[in-house]
Amino acid sequence: MRPPRRGEVWTVGPAPVQTVLVISSTIYNEISSEPTVLVALVVEEATDEGFCVNLGGGQWAVMGLVTFLPKTTLSECLRLVDVQTLTDANNMLFKILATPER
Repeated sequence: MRPPRRGEVWTVGPAPVQTVLVISSTIYNEISSEPTVLVALVVEEATDEGFCVNLGGGQWAVMGLVTFLPKTTLSECLRLVDVQTLTDANNMLFKILATPER
């Protein structure tokens, strides 16, 4: 399997199959000794309220649900999101991380 690239949407399997957006950098993902990849969960039922980013095609990345997965669990690369969508995901992560405590 080739290393995943930042901005790609992958399935994770075998069952139950989930879909994720790769958010770790491509350079990080290419490190053969690093077994994990950072991802955000992709769902079909969401809105642009909260921490979700529209990926198009009825899919939403839930940027508040970032986790890591072993690269070996990635099954199939479905597509690469466009630059604006990846920018929206980056901006959402920044908003989440930069929100000050009260």
